[in-house]
Amino acid sequence: MTPPYRVERLDPRRSRDLADLAAMRAAWAGEQSDATEEGFAARLGAWWEAQGGVRHAWVVRDAGGGAVGMANCQVFDRMPRPGRPDRRWAYVANVWTAPAHRRRGVGRLLMTELLAWCREQGLVRVVLNPSEVSLPLYRSVGFRPADDLMRLDL
Repeated sequence: MTPPYRVERLDPRRSRDLADLAAMRAAWAGEQSDATEEGFAARLGAWWEAQGGVRHAWVVRDAGGGAVGMANCQVFDRMPRPGRPDRRWAYVANVWTAPAHRRRGVGRLLMTELLAWCREQGLVRVVLNPSEVSLPLYRSVGFRPADDLMRLDL
């Protein structure tokens, strides 16, 4: 049975939200390597402040209030163009669910809330770079492959 979850928008300037975000980011990194870093939350907090309000984050909490999933997006304002309205779009990143809560609707809840927020903000597009395992989730909420992008790794 799926436990009751709730999603909320984070403000990493608040100490609890920053601590939750840092703990989930560290747990995510811990799934890929054994790297740890003393003072990581402070570095993440400084990075968040440097983003200047263009990045937004959400967390899913379990029935006890514990953070069990996260997602964030960065909003981009396109350069104005004569004769066209200004447009904004978002890049979604760092969608992650704690292992004990996977396959219980946490990712869907995060994406549903994030996409609703993007629509409320009048954004015209949302893009992301999915992992192979996340493709079914993103397809189910309406994402499709983008064949019009190119990339150069430096």
